[in-house]
Order: sequence, then C-alpha cells, then structure tokens
Amino acid sequence: MASQAASHTSNASMIDAGTIADYQRDGAVCIRGAFKGWVDTIAAGIERNMQNRSATASDIANGRGSFFDDYCNWERVPEFVSLVRDSPAAELAAAVMQSRTAQFFHDHVLVKEPGTQKPTPWHQD
Repeated sequence: MASQAASHTSNASMIDAGTIADYQRDGAVCIRGAFKGWVDTIAAGIERNMQNRSATASDIANGRGSFFDDYCNWERVPEFVSLVRDSPAAELAAAVMQSRTAQFFHDHVLVKEPGTQKPTPWHQD
C-alpha cells in the first residue's frame, strides 16, 4: 500500500482565494479532481469493507436493489488508512479553512443501488 500511496500527489494549489471565499461563505466547496488518483484505492477499500463488515454494518436487500451502510472503519481497512494518512484531504481541508491543521473525525460508507426503497439516513458531508 505504501508504494501506491507514494504515487499520489497532493495539490493544495487547487485552493485559490475564490475557493477560500466560497468556503467561508457556504461552509463547503467542491474541489474537482482532487482525488482522481485515489478512486481505485477508495473503491478497493469500499469493497474490502463490504466483504469484512464491522458490527455496525447493515445491509438491506429488498428485491429492487440493496443498501450497504457501515462506519468507523478507517483504522481497520488498509485503503481507508492510506486515504486518511496519505491523500491530500488534510492539506486541502486545512487550506480552505485557512488553518495550519485539520483533524479527521469520522468515516461512513453508504452504497445504495438504484431502485432501493430504504431511505438514506440523514447525514452531513
């Protein structure tokens, strides 16, 4: 995993004054392409999480799709560990917040197939 993580590069230069102003005004921003080098790692982590569920996981299949839900797994799923420790997430978050640091708080995986009737629980991204 370390060699794969080393190939990812952060890009805090994606954060300009306009992005910072948008964050200050709206409390959220979309930084397109910031994790394009991490998509395969994230997908592998989600697959590993789905195959090795925690005690908090739930999976609803209703004949018209399914809904997988699990959280607080970043320390046990190697791909999530790499994402948290090696991706540009902290650097980008600190840059938009105009802070020297950023703290990771929580992970939550939601995988919902089209047509699934179960509502998604309220969450704030």
